[in-house]
Amino acid sequence: MKIKFLGTAAGEGIPALLCNCPVCAKTRKLRGRNLRARSQAMIDDVMLIDMPPETHSNFNRFGINLLDIKYWLVTHIHTDHFYEDELMFTKNGNFAHHSADWHGIDLYGSIDLKEPLDAFIRDDDHRKYIRYSAIAAFKPIQCGEYKVTALKAYHSTNNPFFYIIEKDGKSILYAHDTGLFKEETWEYLKTLDIKFDLVSLDCTAGALMDYNYPMHMCLGWNIQCRDDLIKNGMADENTIFVLNHFSHNGKNVTYKDFKVIAQKHGFLTSYDGLEIEF
Repeated sequence: MKIKFLGTAAGEGIPALLCNCPVCAKTRKLRGRNLRARSQAMIDDVMLIDMPPETHSNFNRFGINLLDIKYWLVTHIHTDHFYEDELMFTKNGNFAHHSADWHGIDLYGSIDLKEPLDAFIRDDDHRKYIRYSAIAAFKPIQCGEYKVTALKAYHSTNNPFFYIIEKDGKSILYAHDTGLFKEETWEYLKTLDIKFDLVSLDCTAGALMDYNYPMHMCLGWNIQCRDDLIKNGMADENTIFVLNHFSHNGKNVTYKDFKVIAQKHGFLTSYDGLEIEF
């Protein structure tokens, strides 16, 4: 399997608009891997996770053709993860032009997506190519050769998810946006016979060891989550742990600074364009 991180920031992006805090000011000078679009990832060039406002620019800068994508997972309906207006411009014959035998895209997420999607995907021809299915937590679904399981996130929308993605004996745990996992999520995970090959964890607060906002994580909570996964047999020394989804309000979150801190604790630091194959 392969994961490519297309965007690695929280809702404001880094640097944020109209912000001259130390992180944003430093990022504008350093540029490169320190610049972060809002969170989005791609699996094996055929599955997307989330739809931030940068989706169009991400496709252009990384050479992605949406016509190649078959599956699209959405974690939750905050606009930095689900900017549904983009889908208005996917209607064939009006804003887009593709062959009638194109396979289309199957889009999955919670029932929270139904109302906003219905506002933009209004007729049968559009629905033929952009197909939405509401899924439930802890109920695995099959997306072609991928087994996908939504888990309940600890976040501030009605039905936020994060995901397990499995294929050919390999597995990814993609845990954004969430704080420390809910007890019911841990209880479900403990029923599985799974050892994750790659775990991507929310690190909105950067290098803080504790955090006063329960719906995102910090480095200290990442360490706790990793240790719990290992203790419960869901990860080991071969598991790749990546930290992702950074806010400019976090501590030491420029890539230049944070990668040194994260490496000391056994974590990789994501950046826009990071690709990991395993």
